[in-house]
Amino acid sequence: MIKIFSVPLGGGFFSPKINERRTQNGQELQTFKGFGLNGKNLAPLAEDTLTFSGRKKHKEKSVSNPIEPQAVTRTRHADDKVMHKKERTITNVLSHRIYKEAEADTRMLKNILRNYLGYLVPTGAKRCSKEQPIHSLEFRTKGANSIREKATQKYLYSKEAVIDRLGDIVGARIILGENSSGSADVVIDKLIEAVKDGKIKITEVENHTPFDKRFQYVGQAKLHKLAQASSNKYGIFVNEKSVRNETGYTAVHLAVQFPDGYKGEIQILGRDVALLKELEDIPYKILQGKSVHKEYSEIVDILKPLCPVDDNPDNPENIKRAKLKKEFVAYTAAAYKYQRFKAPTSRRSALLPNFLTIDEYAKTQRSKIHLTPDMDFNNLYKLKDFADQRIKQQMEQ
Repeated sequence: MIKIFSVPLGGGFFSPKINERRTQNGQELQTFKGFGLNGKNLAPLAEDTLTFSGRKKHKEKSVSNPIEPQAVTRTRHADDKVMHKKERTITNVLSHRIYKEAEADTRMLKNILRNYLGYLVPTGAKRCSKEQPIHSLEFRTKGANSIREKATQKYLYSKEAVIDRLGDIVGARIILGENSSGSADVVIDKLIEAVKDGKIKITEVENHTPFDKRFQYVGQAKLHKLAQASSNKYGIFVNEKSVRNETGYTAVHLAVQFPDGYKGEIQILGRDVALLKELEDIPYKILQGKSVHKEYSEIVDILKPLCPVDDNPDNPENIKRAKLKKEFVAYTAAAYKYQRFKAPTSRRSALLPNFLTIDEYAKTQRSKIHLTPDMDFNNLYKLKDFADQRIKQQMEQ
């Protein structure tokens, strides 16, 4: 379960005594076996990153021992790659304990970013500008069930191992509504100030840029100043990366560490790119054989022709599906570039986002495109929107 916090635009710190509905876990998940993406991932990142779709799950039955790893007894489904029979993992009790402790860090990060960046969010009917480039601030804590699932995948059997190895239990996004050159510099300057004040400890700076550097949010020199500030303040080595993405995905990812040892990630990216990434996270998981919410089953059915029928790579049907998947990956790359290059969407707009259509993409290709109309990102977004509404209704029941 992932929770979204909307940040008010006024000043002052956020009170930790918030009135929110508690997270519950255990909602049925839908999975489908997928191809590996062989170095050209739909999500152009080496590891899973933040997703901010709000999802409510039913509470799992707790076990008596919150410390010792638990053997999961579950009949393996042909398409299930998450929790296999007899697989060891942390208990429900421990995953819920970790979640609750991490929630406190999420609230702390929310307070800090609101204090340092809140005035960069325009109020009322004002549009984002170079002086106020932030469209919104978003926060989430990885849900207990998700923590348990990721711990299983990484063979983590204790609280200490989870804290040490899971780098995205806490997540934040700084969504930019202004993408002109240098507009994000003011955001980085304020983060440098927060680091120097001892409020944020940054351990890694990763700049995801397209091949055309004109469209990167922040230059490497500016990010180096941020990394150096954290290195000087905390006496640590801050790893700096510059990643060129063929897909056109553009963002800045900052790894942060909290005083209690928990780790998180802050993403800085434009609103239009964020809209596509939130949607594209679902196809990415489907093609990787990862779990998606059962309400996204219609999207799973649409993308089923991109997934193999068995484990035999020489199966003619699998070869055919792999070619179709390759077309979808290329379409995704073009869609990310389209999002980055177009003018920013109005922050007041209530219309559905406008993604690159398959027909528009096909006109730029020399060979015939075999993707079906229902695979169009605009159609997938509508289906996701309907599913999210159903999920929201379940949360309110």
